[in-house]
Amino acid sequence: MDAASMGRVLARIPYTRDLGLVIEQVKDGEVWMMLPDHRATQNLAGTVHAGALFTFGETVAGVAAGLQTLDRAFPFARRAEIRYRRPAQGSVRGRAGVAAAEVARIVEEIERDGRSELSVSAVLETADGETIAEVEVEYAFRPIGGKS
Repeated sequence: MDAASMGRVLARIPYTRDLGLVIEQVKDGEVWMMLPDHRATQNLAGTVHAGALFTFGETVAGVAAGLQTLDRAFPFARRAEIRYRRPAQGSVRGRAGVAAAEVARIVEEIERDGRSELSVSAVLETADGETIAEVEVEYAFRPIGGKS
């Protein structure tokens, strides 16, 4: 799936739509996204709210998980963990990827068993590349249409 197609998918999710997330690039199983700087995602100290960072990190990981699977299965977060490294100010960039071998495994398991699982890591950074947070999300894949 390309960046424009995935952007249309994100636009249909009410919870994340209002964050203004931008898919900057999709290439070779990896995604680069941006959480724009705006007042709605800030806390009382003027830094990016921890909840906004968590949502952004899970979304980046979820987009990476779904890049090559959304035509047949949807990734649902089962467990997530975030490690905040420092407060974030301004726009935040996120990146995550899933190797082609993992995509092949997921597709095979979905076709064979009607389900699959995958763990995806995402890194959130400042505009100059300093790590703000690291996110690890475990996904359960279920076929589109609920077959399983």
